[in-house]
Amino acid sequence: MKIEFEIEVKDLVIIYKIKGKITSDIDFEEIEKEVFKNINKNYFRIIFNLDELTHTNSMGISFFMRTLTKSRIMGGELILCNVRGNVDKIFKIAKLNEIYTIYNSQKEAIKHFN
Repeated sequence: MKIEFEIEVKDLVIIYKIKGKITSDIDFEEIEKEVFKNINKNYFRIIFNLDELTHTNSMGISFFMRTLTKSRIMGGELILCNVRGNVDKIFKIAKLNEIYTIYNSQKEAIKHFN
């Protein structure tokens, strides 16, 4: 099942609201293309709102890491918000909460860039 996503742009910050599960590379290939296309258009201040992402595994973590790396190379940052449930557990077990900047709300995440 491919994830669904919505895009919102606020100034130079691009927000991706992600919905569904990431269990294979097919699940996120569409959003990955969109994210990297937008990074190359100078939208490298990125927020992933994970409020409706119900599950991820190593494939999703790999996607998040590639996005973080690419955004930092371009002088930007990847911020996560609304990390909940199983996704939050995986992030804590893998200690990814020590690598990513994570906020409890999208509003707080947007303030990070101001």
